[in-house]
Amino acid sequence: MPRVRHCLSAHTQLFRCTIACAVIVCAAIAAAADLQENTNRAFDDYAAQATRVFVERSRGTMSATNGAVATPAVLPRDGEVVARPAHEDGIVDVPGGLVHHWSGSTFIAGVTLQDALNVSYDYNGYHAVYTPVIASKLLGHEGNTYRVLMRLRGSGGGLSAIIDVTSRVQFFYPDSRSAYSISTSEEIRELRNVGTSTERSLSPGHDSGYLWRAAMFTYLVERNNGVFVQMEAIALSRGYPALLQWIIEPVARRLGRNSVERSLNEFTKTVRARAQSQ
Repeated sequence: MPRVRHCLSAHTQLFRCTIACAVIVCAAIAAAADLQENTNRAFDDYAAQATRVFVERSRGTMSATNGAVATPAVLPRDGEVVARPAHEDGIVDVPGGLVHHWSGSTFIAGVTLQDALNVSYDYNGYHAVYTPVIASKLLGHEGNTYRVLMRLRGSGGGLSAIIDVTSRVQFFYPDSRSAYSISTSEEIRELRNVGTSTERSLSPGHDSGYLWRAAMFTYLVERNNGVFVQMEAIALSRGYPALLQWIIEPVARRLGRNSVERSLNEFTKTVRARAQSQ
């Protein structure tokens, strides 16, 4: 019996320790965070370089020695999603924050480039395609440039938030069989008390630091009776508390990879369903 009491005591202490750690984590990440100018500049520099590499790769102007070609020699199997860090281990330290950069690709057999583009253009319907999107609206469209507002629900790295993201999306068409888009956030506002009479939006850059800046690249090419899809997602968030970094970062990496995988799976499902319904 003493041994049983000892085991119960150990489990009680472990439970109390777990609760204490959870409280510390919540307290550490609950404090407001402000986006600093040097953090903003660091993201601009990182995103600009990533954009140049993506455009060169999508247009086929990057040599094999300087970077991966846009379309691999061996395509993924139909519906197979390959997700990976796009740089380092997917999370890059910058002054005052973290850049999250993930990439994924898949192949959708039996559909055309136009099928994929039709889903890409349908911004008013994104809430029915992507799980994190609560609501979506096309604000304007001029030529190949779109302005879009999306309300997103997200969580990761110990943070959670509902945010309104206004983005500018540009489409480019290198030839009749390929297209790519570059989406850049213009304004991100975190919301509080959503759905209540006290709902309000916080000033951009003065919030929990869940998402300060974002960019998304998508490349589509029709090949082998289907469409190869490649996506890259770049996001800027606050840094993690130093004492908790070893706990939070592995979770954030897993969520980053899962987010890209989920987006590609949901895009594939919608493109296939709409193509078959025509």
